[in-house]
Amino acid sequence: MNEKSRVQAAMQFRDTDVVPWQIDYTTELGALIMDALGIEEQRRLVRGKNIYKYNALNDFMGNHLCYLRSEPVDGLREAGPDIWLDEWGVSWDRSIDKDIGTPVNTVLTQMDLAGLSLPDPDSQVRFAHFMPLIEVNEERYVVVKISRCLFERAWSLRGMEALMHDFILNPSFVHELFTLLADYTVRLIKNLAGFRIDAVRFSDDWGGQRGLLISPRMWREFLKPYLKRMYDQAHSQGYTVFIHSCGDISAILDDLVEIGVNVFNPFQPEVMDIAGIIERYAGRLVFYGGLSIQKTMPFGTTGEVRAEVGNRLELARRHGGYIIGPCHDMPRDVPFENVLAMRAMLQDQSGRREA
Repeated sequence: MNEKSRVQAAMQFRDTDVVPWQIDYTTELGALIMDALGIEEQRRLVRGKNIYKYNALNDFMGNHLCYLRSEPVDGLREAGPDIWLDEWGVSWDRSIDKDIGTPVNTVLTQMDLAGLSLPDPDSQVRFAHFMPLIEVNEERYVVVKISRCLFERAWSLRGMEALMHDFILNPSFVHELFTLLADYTVRLIKNLAGFRIDAVRFSDDWGGQRGLLISPRMWREFLKPYLKRMYDQAHSQGYTVFIHSCGDISAILDDLVEIGVNVFNPFQPEVMDIAGIIERYAGRLVFYGGLSIQKTMPFGTTGEVRAEVGNRLELARRHGGYIIGPCHDMPRDVPFENVLAMRAMLQDQSGRREA
């Protein structure tokens, strides 16, 4: 079996020769690992732009997924030191978080969408880099990331505090905003037709360490109908639906199965019952992640890392439907020896361990 066929089998809760895995990392940690290994970036020139992924590092990790992300039409623009302006008009401070950042402005200061300038979802510039990356990852399971697809985009535009007030005081405005954002995302998905991709991953964080950021009732009223519309569109085009939502969202896992989610990530062990949930949803929901980046990976010994990986592999063999990996992109404080210990355990499944 190759990487793609293993993931496809996991989606169907069928046995695989080894449990598929995905080792993701932040830009900073990826650069540190590549420097330690002497690996150079692989670049592909597309329409005058250097479009690259850490393909060589993905090969070293043995990763099973290839991620694609639609590019902003005009790219991110540097608005100041460590401040980057996205195509929705939101400025992100990346002085600490180099990959995402924190919004520092409010685009929707009033409940008026007439003045909101939407990016063009149909521009082919967004997808110009897809084919070269698909071609060099033909044995991997190809997943397109759509980030901030609803709730996160809404609060980044409106401000978190204002949006929380709107849920209670201005519900009609929230529905109007979410309709606009869902329309936009559906257009993006339609533009994926024609590419050889396997899945769409919708990223939209709804949880914290102790549960949902809003009540389950409110989530069902305001988010669920719009999410279902997006997931239905992806399914209609033959794609598997991944979602990424940080935190403890166990209260709505049944809802997610109901509206068509196939794969849930990041599956954080600090906030969710890994063994209990895998058993409960066996045959209905695939889980992806599950290795701690809050405790074990950054602060554990190599023995503790191996023990946690071994536990997750055993759960996968018992119940199926699992892609093992760090529950989020590993930050720079994860020791190199812990990365190697995790990788060795995963590679050892197929007798491919390297010195």
